[in-house]
Amino acid sequence: MTLDPRLCARSSPRPARELGFYAGLALVLVAASGCAEPPSGARPPELGPPRKEAAQHQIFSPKVEGSVRELAERGERALLAQRWREAADAYEALVGAEPTAKDAPAWMASLGAAYEGLGELERARATYRRLVAAFPADTHVRGARMREVSLDAYLDDWKALGELGDTILASARPGEHDVDRMLGLGARALRKVQTGDDVAALRDVNEGLELMESLHYGASGRLPVPAAQLRFALAEVRRVRSEKIALQPVTDDFLVKMEMRCQGLLDAQSAYADAIRSVDPTWAKMSGVRVGEMYRTLHRELMAVPPDRAKSESDRDLFYAIMHVRYRALVEKGMEMMTRTIDFAKKSDDESVWVTRAREAKEQMQRSLDEEKAQFAKLPYTEAEVERTLEMMRERALARAQGKPVPPLKLPKGK
Repeated sequence: MTLDPRLCARSSPRPARELGFYAGLALVLVAASGCAEPPSGARPPELGPPRKEAAQHQIFSPKVEGSVRELAERGERALLAQRWREAADAYEALVGAEPTAKDAPAWMASLGAAYEGLGELERARATYRRLVAAFPADTHVRGARMREVSLDAYLDDWKALGELGDTILASARPGEHDVDRMLGLGARALRKVQTGDDVAALRDVNEGLELMESLHYGASGRLPVPAAQLRFALAEVRRVRSEKIALQPVTDDFLVKMEMRCQGLLDAQSAYADAIRSVDPTWAKMSGVRVGEMYRTLHRELMAVPPDRAKSESDRDLFYAIMHVRYRALVEKGMEMMTRTIDFAKKSDDESVWVTRAREAKEQMQRSLDEEKAQFAKLPYTEAEVERTLEMMRERALARAQGKPVPPLKLPKGK
């Protein structure tokens, strides 16, 4: 079996624009909890006589001042206009002055969204946690937990993510809180796969995916966070299992292992591509990095395969030339995914650990590619000669599979 790198180079969907995500995040947090409808036949409340509204007290902070209403309106306008610092200043003043007010949960949700827009992810996560702790029965809790899940993953805090998953599942009753169960199962699965327990992780993933299918959750359009997290967790399980298939030492079943490894990569990439369709750009960026890392890892392992059957220096040179030309597409695909992820992150000035990882991986792959090209230039073969040799090898393999006469293999003679 000859691995065609083009099979491993399927393009994932391009990530959607990120800039408007945080601007509408506070609205999403509210929508995530659902809206109650009045009971059928209910009479509207009777209005009392008009009265003069008492003047609201003024709030003073080092950065802003105004009444509760003025600051709330100012914060909302700034959030929708993506003026993150202005929005954060207004909501910080409101939450600091009125921490137990009726609207405090909404202010905290908006404050978390503003921090995310600023790239202050730790502060955003802490704000969502405060919201959940202070107002556990509030309708904003579900949305806050969805944001906390995404931030735990993006901050590489898998332990916190698993603990949050356990907390969510402990209070999510089957049949009543199925969306919460999906969220908790995905969070717990990601923690398990990161600690090496891909078997238990897959059980959680499958349970969550069954819920998704039964509810048709995320069946059309972009995926909500619980659905995207489950698809990402499925991709992680597939990636880990694929990379457990070691290509060295080279044995008689090398081609079988190679086929399994490539198929595992493609299966994982398919699930990552689903996660890229998330309404939350966090999962798109993480998926892009993971796909790029998979290609880099496979390329690195293939280039480390020794020419055990080479009997001469010429044989070793030809082996290296063939490996370089055949599998160069893998590292190029990995670099492409990293570039797309970095460019996507620039739209929101994201300099998180995942973006740093993408940038460092891209630089490493570029150095590796440059070194390989420099080494290839010293060999006594041209790329055209090696390409023709590979084509003849494919023709011989096809003829052998079809029971036809196998043409002789004409190796390049060199420069």
